[in-house]
Amino acid sequence: MKPLKVIGLNSGTSMDGVDAAIFEIRPTEQPPHFEQFKIPALKAEMLGSILFPFEPNFQRQLQKTLAKGNSTLEEICRLNVALGEVFAQSAAALMKTCKLSLTDVDLIGSHGQTIWHSPASKQFWGVSCQGSLQLGEPSVIAERTGVPVIADFRAADLAAGGQGAPLVAFADQVFFGANSKATGVLNIGGIANITVINGNGEAKLAFDTGPGNMLVDRAARLLFDCEFDEDGKLAKQGQIDQAWLAELLNHPYFHRRPPKTTGREDFGYTQADRLLVEAQRRGLSAHDCIATLTGLTARSVTQAYSTFIQPVVKLDRLVLGGGGADNRALVEQLKEFWPHAIQIHRHEDFGISTKFKESLLFALLAYTSYFGIPNNVPLCTGARRRVCLGKLCNPQRL
Repeated sequence: MKPLKVIGLNSGTSMDGVDAAIFEIRPTEQPPHFEQFKIPALKAEMLGSILFPFEPNFQRQLQKTLAKGNSTLEEICRLNVALGEVFAQSAAALMKTCKLSLTDVDLIGSHGQTIWHSPASKQFWGVSCQGSLQLGEPSVIAERTGVPVIADFRAADLAAGGQGAPLVAFADQVFFGANSKATGVLNIGGIANITVINGNGEAKLAFDTGPGNMLVDRAARLLFDCEFDEDGKLAKQGQIDQAWLAELLNHPYFHRRPPKTTGREDFGYTQADRLLVEAQRRGLSAHDCIATLTGLTARSVTQAYSTFIQPVVKLDRLVLGGGGADNRALVEQLKEFWPHAIQIHRHEDFGISTKFKESLLFALLAYTSYFGIPNNVPLCTGARRRVCLGKLCNPQRL
């Protein structure tokens, strides 16, 4: 391995644009405990970052298309290429911001935009299969930039019998496994996911706990005409409906054992809209609705910890990331509901940008795949074996 400058590109569940960041990733002196798990000791320095926003009409159409859950074949075909063009533009804009030429970039890791995630094996036309679809054609990105692109990171893990997620467990093992503290790395994006690292630096579990910000964001838009509950101010003005919350926690997903993953199929706009109707039927105020949905995120995390994690690893500390880390009401509820005292940190305490954590993830996955290093974590995804994630589009330099 050698140092490389790698761009990480990702569009998340908020669908507001492309998170683009460039990192210099380099090998470091290998701590002994990494050798046992064959996880490379790497250091990543962020050299620059931007949020490249989608054009308003493009964003509206994208959100509408994914919310309805069905599209024509032509829409899917053209959306794949259109997203590739936008992702390529985001890479170019990042370089302009950083005053670097694309010839200074060694590699791009692009996750694209997830439009459907179906990890459970089902019969389809007589064939048992599972899958996940991310759009944003990497060949377009490679052609426009002249930089090698690695993309489609979930497919290899799915082919090996895994869930294709969570992918972040590998990055968490690399960056948080270098000391002797049992650590839970909790990312609260649209969906909340946690990686559990024991005192030896090994990722023992990683799974989606359930909704993160997705339900609250939808409620905030429809009830208060704002994009999200900034700082948890809306939730703080309401009261949790404990009886309703107890019913919501009976959702079948919360009782499934890991490895498991979820997405908008279970906790997206359709589910949120149903919950808003139910809140109205129960006579809840708008603020009480937001408070209860925030409580659902917090309680589903702590319930998952008590049921699935604590019997395996008792955590010493919790490292928060994602937009939910900025929601004070949510963080306070996590502290209140946690079954024992625990240290709570943020990614920034370890020199990692919360906002661009996923950009770092896909830069890291691209870097390790480029050198042939397996980078899934079978204990967390359920795969039969370790594999290299991603597919390489290797263009001629412009």
